[in-house]
Amino acid sequence: MNTITKRILNFILVFFIIIFLLPQNVHISNAATNAVVYEYSPMLEDRGNIYYIQRVEGDEYSYDIYRLEVATGNKTRLVSSKNDVLGMMLHNDTLYYTSYVGEKDVYQTYSVFIDAKDKKTICNGHLICLDDSSIYYTVTKGEESKLYKRDYDGKKDTLIYKGNMTFSFVKNIDGTMYFSQFNEASSKLILYTLIPEQTKLAVLTTDKITLNETERTSPKVSDIIKINGDIYYQYGTHQGSGSFWYGTLIKIDSSTNTKSVIVKDLYEEQIYHNDSSIFYSGTESSEKNYQYNTKTSKTTSYIYKTTGTESFNILGDKTYCAKADGKELITVSCFTSGKSKSNLVKSFIKLSYKQKKEFDYSARVKIYGDYLLIPVTCMDFNANNGWRGRCVSVTWYVADSDGKILAQFQ
Repeated sequence: MNTITKRILNFILVFFIIIFLLPQNVHISNAATNAVVYEYSPMLEDRGNIYYIQRVEGDEYSYDIYRLEVATGNKTRLVSSKNDVLGMMLHNDTLYYTSYVGEKDVYQTYSVFIDAKDKKTICNGHLICLDDSSIYYTVTKGEESKLYKRDYDGKKDTLIYKGNMTFSFVKNIDGTMYFSQFNEASSKLILYTLIPEQTKLAVLTTDKITLNETERTSPKVSDIIKINGDIYYQYGTHQGSGSFWYGTLIKIDSSTNTKSVIVKDLYEEQIYHNDSSIFYSGTESSEKNYQYNTKTSKTTSYIYKTTGTESFNILGDKTYCAKADGKELITVSCFTSGKSKSNLVKSFIKLSYKQKKEFDYSARVKIYGDYLLIPVTCMDFNANNGWRGRCVSVTWYVADSDGKILAQFQ
């Protein structure tokens, strides 16, 4: 997929994420009911079950959380909400999720037992993480953001940090939580850590960033990973009228605690990697991709040409490509990440899926637990729908690593 196409698709992705995350308490009169599991809605896997959110659109919106038992194909609706579900997490057979409650202008976090369906309100706040002893959530009011942790029995809330609105959770890696915040007065982006025993954030590192007129958002740390003890993180901003991402990849060496810049001008917020390499796309060529070897610190390049609707998804040691043929098949191929179709397994998944000429179809590959999930999206880009188009349907297929289809849902 060439650079220009990737940027366009990233822009469309950002747009749909914004639309999906907007509060949806409005009513649409005389609208036909349409139930969709959008590609970028929250989803998780646990012990052979897939948890997903089906958004029902019509005269009123609802957001239904389902559990799919992959082995049997059985689907169970756990809870239905009038408010958009923004995130889900599991702990001890209890599902925790956050919704935006428009009439109160607050985020609220709830819990529901996956069997008893006993829904409870946990707190006013946005759920960000769970560990064995606590629930971590943020509360934003005005220009201030606060981080709390709360006991599961609800008897104690502890204020951990108070910062500005740029304060954000990045990731939990092996029990260590990472947060970032930008201070415009000092032009510093700070990366923090927190482990369960702590009640205060610790500064891991800072970066001096000078803003310019093209930035559309404040700098943030978009992703962080750990390979062989070394930390790699990416920071950047959205810039220009298209709000395109421009990121910088940094390494913190665990043995010397020194920092080094690996690459600048990345335009995807996620860091794609396996246990020994980091993969990223170049901006100077439509088909050029790069592999940074974390053991040797050497960078090599490889060429991969995509055609038509073909997607390109780097997922650890394997890169998956899904393609709609425009007729009756969706195919998925894979090859060794970092190589130009090395060890190619061509069309090891073939989905029977009839495609109509008046619609556009696309497919991707995602990994949840031990499963490959392939969402097939049908879009209507006819003149009456405008450049954004209308999502007709999204059909999800669940497969094992060998390509056997185990279940599907919509």
